[in-house]
Amino acid sequence: MVKINIAYLSNTGSILGGGERSLLDMLSGLDKEKYRPLVICPEEGNLTQAVRNLKVEVDIVGMKSLRIPHPFNFISSVRGLAGIFKERDISIVHANGSRCAVYGAVACKLAKLPLIWHVRIMESDGLLDRFLAAFSSRIVVNSNAVKERFHWLGDRNKLEVIYNGIDLARFRSSSKDGKFEKEFGFVPGTRVVATVGRLDWYKAHQYFIHAAVIVKTKFPDIRFLIVGEGEQKTHLKNLADELGLGGDVVFAGQRTDIQKILNGIELFVLSSVSEGFGRVIVEAMACGKPVVAARAGGIVEIVEDGITGILVPPRDPETMARAITELLEDREKARKMGVAGRRRAERLFGIEKNIEKTGELYEKVLKEAFPKAS
Repeated sequence: MVKINIAYLSNTGSILGGGERSLLDMLSGLDKEKYRPLVICPEEGNLTQAVRNLKVEVDIVGMKSLRIPHPFNFISSVRGLAGIFKERDISIVHANGSRCAVYGAVACKLAKLPLIWHVRIMESDGLLDRFLAAFSSRIVVNSNAVKERFHWLGDRNKLEVIYNGIDLARFRSSSKDGKFEKEFGFVPGTRVVATVGRLDWYKAHQYFIHAAVIVKTKFPDIRFLIVGEGEQKTHLKNLADELGLGGDVVFAGQRTDIQKILNGIELFVLSSVSEGFGRVIVEAMACGKPVVAARAGGIVEIVEDGITGILVPPRDPETMARAITELLEDREKARKMGVAGRRRAERLFGIEKNIEKTGELYEKVLKEAFPKAS
């Protein structure tokens, strides 16, 4: 069998968020007998190392920020990409983000190759969206919420909804061990409510912290865990101190052992005011944890309200606190939601389904781009 060569473009060489983790999961499960992937990043980092650990080749081509014009660098990078596409006999270019898609779009035009643009966030890039839509053979979005970013697009056939896939074998329920409690300074048996995500504006952790204050009035022994790094960290720490939470809220920083974290907690919360998908919710569900989450973006496509968790209005810490309290009070209800969540994750969000749908998309794009070959 002749392998299909696919170039994956990334905005970064580091693992920064769900988009990069989703790319890794897809690469790990991709049929290497059928596809030969090549990942192209703008610099070296822990993402490039993780890709190489999967026995996937990596090339480095600079793709500087588009906010500050670098005409010479842009032309040089586009030529570099086009050269790699020709040298490696690439058939499809799959861009995991907008910045790399701009470079990829022009290089694909030169190399006469189809471009798949993968979009994972709801916020529009204005005229850049229209430019990339014109140059893309397909636009993959990770939820129907993100699909609405392109409400203006005349050719709806260009849009493909493919949910992020999770390697469910890595995320499953297991018993909490004493190491978890000891690491974070919790006494044995402590009930922990946690959130995981970059400390950025759209994750809106301040509402989680305000909800924690309310929950503490009824459950004084509850502890709260915030996992992640970001520009809001100092502000959020100061807010927790101002509200008198002190050591009741632990900022755990960036972690690579999310499965261990999720299995050490009782309840998962996500307070985002904008969320293209929310893959960490799926990871929590896969670990059998009930979820309380804001009714924002793609979250409503993951959480089945009243079945796998409770959805609350965004920016409403009082309602969020009531939902958290309800599940802390009714452990049987929380347990049933956790079981239902695992089943829903298996049914809709496994990496196998993601790879299957992506493979079907590749076949369609190849037939359209190279009809004589098919």
